[in-house]
Amino acid sequence: MHSNQRCGRRLALTLPLALCTSMAFAQAANDRLASVSVDELKRVYLACDRVASQQLLDSSTAAHCSFAGEALQKRAFAGSFDQLLAWWRAEKEKDAASAKLSQK
Repeated sequence: MHSNQRCGRRLALTLPLALCTSMAFAQAANDRLASVSVDELKRVYLACDRVASQQLLDSSTAAHCSFAGEALQKRAFAGSFDQLLAWWRAEKEKDAASAKLSQK
């Protein structure tokens, strides 16, 4: 058997396992976030935004932030990304105004 065939066979065997593991991780994260309040999801989302604007997130943190964002979108904004985006923009404006006041 050629090395390309062995590599392809290994990939074909490991890819479904990786996908199942990833799906199980996602489900566990969603289960944990189900008990978190909407206000807390908003705080987490904004904290993720602040950190991500200053540095590259590691994969675990990025996944956590992504799951929190999805939960927030579903629970606070009835699944509407546009509403989530409008809220996020308003929060960014509030933060900018607060920062200007604190500099005076």
